[in-house]
Amino acid sequence: MALSLSYVAWHTHAAYAKGGGDDSGGGDDDDGGDDDGGGGDKPDKGGGDDDDDDQGDGSNQPPVTSGGLYTLQTYPLSEIERPLTITKGITQLRLGIGTDISAKGAFGSVGVNLEGEYGVYDNFMLIGGLTDSYNFKQYNAYFGFEGAIVYDLLDFRMDLNIHRNAAANLQNFCSPLTAGDPHGELFDNVDPSTIDGTDKSITSQHCQNSTAALVTLPDGTYQRGGTKVSIDIGFPIRYAFKPQVALVLGQSILSIDFNSVDQDHFVTDAQPVLDGMGNPTGAIQYKKLAVANGIKPDLNLSAGIALNPIPQLSVVAYAALKIADFDTSADNFQVPVTLRVEGALSRQLDIGFEFSLLNIKPPDPQSPIDARYISAFAQARY
Repeated sequence: MALSLSYVAWHTHAAYAKGGGDDSGGGDDDDGGDDDGGGGDKPDKGGGDDDDDDQGDGSNQPPVTSGGLYTLQTYPLSEIERPLTITKGITQLRLGIGTDISAKGAFGSVGVNLEGEYGVYDNFMLIGGLTDSYNFKQYNAYFGFEGAIVYDLLDFRMDLNIHRNAAANLQNFCSPLTAGDPHGELFDNVDPSTIDGTDKSITSQHCQNSTAALVTLPDGTYQRGGTKVSIDIGFPIRYAFKPQVALVLGQSILSIDFNSVDQDHFVTDAQPVLDGMGNPTGAIQYKKLAVANGIKPDLNLSAGIALNPIPQLSVVAYAALKIADFDTSADNFQVPVTLRVEGALSRQLDIGFEFSLLNIKPPDPQSPIDARYISAFAQARY
């Protein structure tokens, strides 16, 4: 299926905007040399008719065609108007830097990203990049292509992906936190009361404030998972309801794995706290358990909505649903959510930032907003 779709994307015929009743598609649309007859139906390259002609038959021209009407000088400011596959001969590079902003680990780590696209044809581009976070404990390196099936509406995307997840180490903290309060490392895969041969477990009785409760939060340190190699497949779709609103989905759908790992992500297991006599105290503590990811394909579905309130400002909110090995019977659901705000400084340069909640369906007792990440980026075309 992948090879067939690749062939179709590579050999898709270019569709040109037609003149008034002229179906010849003779390739003269970009010449601008014919000043009589059907000249009003051809893109205005300057030096020809005045602005009044643009309100005549030429007003029926589509804003985007697979004939490559967008050049570097006319590339749209509006994100929604930009073609799904970048114009032939144009390279786009994106450089970003990010950091963890969770409660206990804010600005304790850094990640640097570099991603690129190159238009081989107007309907076919090469893609690649390297992204990392948490001081390279989590990374993603990929290279592939994206080609148009239905130009500027439906694409096919495939890339080779080498990636590793990082899992936050969790600890118990007193809430509200006061000076002198301890915190407990309760998340190793051993008896939490005998970590490193010492007792590091705590209960609310250890808190200075007698009314304090225990909360479980990422402590700002991260554990490496296993490295996976996969082929990622997507069918990117963008459907604009209005010029300022569009649905975007299918950037990724499926990951076909080539290997398995013992530690892909982690869940937690509730453990009752016992007193010195071995009786339950009524308190609960949690132990972190690793979840493997086998060689079966994984679901990796993404969807979102894009807004362009003004051409220079783009706001995109999207979420992904990740299920390792398509195993819906286990606690395998991961749902990261991202908000991206991007401003076009010119037709060649954008800047913006992304704010992400890494999993809004975390295992107990974590909150959906506990694991947070932010990054800033600049994006240039040449």
